[in-house]
Amino acid sequence: MKKNGTTTKGKTRWRCKNPDCGTSTTRHRPDQTHTLDFKAFHAYVTGTASLTDVADNLNVSRRTLDRRFTSLWLIDVPNTPDPHRIYDQIFIDGTYTDAGCLLVAASRDHVIAWQWAKRESAHAYTQLLHGIAEPLCVVLDGGQGAYSAIKACWPNTRIQRCLVHAQRVIRRYTTSRPRTDAGKAIYALALKLTKITTLDQARDWTLRLHDFGVVYKRFLNEKTPLPKQHRTLGKQWEWTHLRVRKVYHSLLHLSRNNWLFTYLQPPPEALEPKRWASTTNSLEGGINAGLKRIADAHRGRSGERQRKMLEWYLHSKTQLPDDPLTIARQCNYGQDQLAKVSDLVPEDHNTADQETGRPAFLDNAIPTEYQHNIGIRKGPMQ
Repeated sequence: MKKNGTTTKGKTRWRCKNPDCGTSTTRHRPDQTHTLDFKAFHAYVTGTASLTDVADNLNVSRRTLDRRFTSLWLIDVPNTPDPHRIYDQIFIDGTYTDAGCLLVAASRDHVIAWQWAKRESAHAYTQLLHGIAEPLCVVLDGGQGAYSAIKACWPNTRIQRCLVHAQRVIRRYTTSRPRTDAGKAIYALALKLTKITTLDQARDWTLRLHDFGVVYKRFLNEKTPLPKQHRTLGKQWEWTHLRVRKVYHSLLHLSRNNWLFTYLQPPPEALEPKRWASTTNSLEGGINAGLKRIADAHRGRSGERQRKMLEWYLHSKTQLPDDPLTIARQCNYGQDQLAKVSDLVPEDHNTADQETGRPAFLDNAIPTEYQHNIGIRKGPMQ
C-alpha cells in the first residue's frame, strides 16, 4: 500500500497499489489509544480533578471518556508488601469512606499495605498484619481490635499509643474547661504528654500521675446512692466523679503497660532511633488526608470504583511502586478481567422447565388453548 493523502481528522490514508483492488484504509494503533486512555485514567483516580475537566483536556465529551474507562476499573491494583523487610516503626490506622473502612499500615515515609473491612475489628487488622514482617514497634490510636491483632501476629513487638489520641480521649471526658480541681489537674497533666522528649521528663510525668492518684484518691472513690426507681439487682450506687475516674484509669493503664514512652527507649537494633515518633501524625496527616481529599473530590463515586481510586492512590505512595502502565498492559487494560465476567442470565432465558416447574422468564401472551383449571367461577361463595 502507499500513502494517499489524509482523512478529515488528519490521519494518513493508505491505498492498495493493485489497480484492480484500490482498497483505501487507515492504520490503527490500539496500543497507543489504550496507553493514552490509561494515563488519563490514572491521573483522574489519583488526583482531585473532575471527570469533566479531564475530558476537556482530551477534547472529548464526559460520556465518551467514561465509556473508555469502563474496562480500566477492573484492573487489579497490586498490594504485596515485602514479607522479609523489618521496619523500626509501623503506623496503623483506619479511615472510613463510603466504600467501607480502609485500614492502612505505613512507615514514616511510605505505605506498606492496606486492607478493606467493615469496621476496625481484630480479624480485619489480622488480615492487614499477617503479610508484614514483625517490626520493632507499632504506633496505633488505641482500638481494641488492633491490640488483639498485634498480640496474635506480632507478640514481641513493642506498642506505642498515639499521644495525641490519648489527649483526645481525656478531652472528651473532662472537656477543655474542666470545673473541678481534679479535672483541671488531670487535664493539665495530659497536655504535657506531647511535650516530653527525654526519659527524665517521662519519669517526672509518671511520678505526677502517681501523686494525682494519692492526692485525689478519696475524691475518685466517692459514691452516690442511686434512687430507688433506678436501682437494679447488685447495683445500688454509682461513682460520683465517673468521668475524672475514667481519665485517671485510662492514663494509669497506658503507663503500667509501658505504652506511653516507648519512643524514648528504642532497642539497640533500631536503624534510626532518632526518628522514632510518638504519634500517628505522619499517617493521618499524610496518607489518610490524601485519601479523604480524593474521596471528597470524587464523592459521586462509591462502592467498588471508589475502592479502586483509593487503592491506586495508596499504590502510588508505596516505596517502590510498579509502573502503572506496565500493570495495565499485563492485565490487557482490563480486557482479561472483563472477559471473565459471566452472564448471569442464560441465553435461552425464556424457556420454561417442565421437569422442575421453573416458570418462563418472560411470558409472550395470554394462552389461547383451553385449560381446565381456568374459568369463570359460578355459584355462591363458601
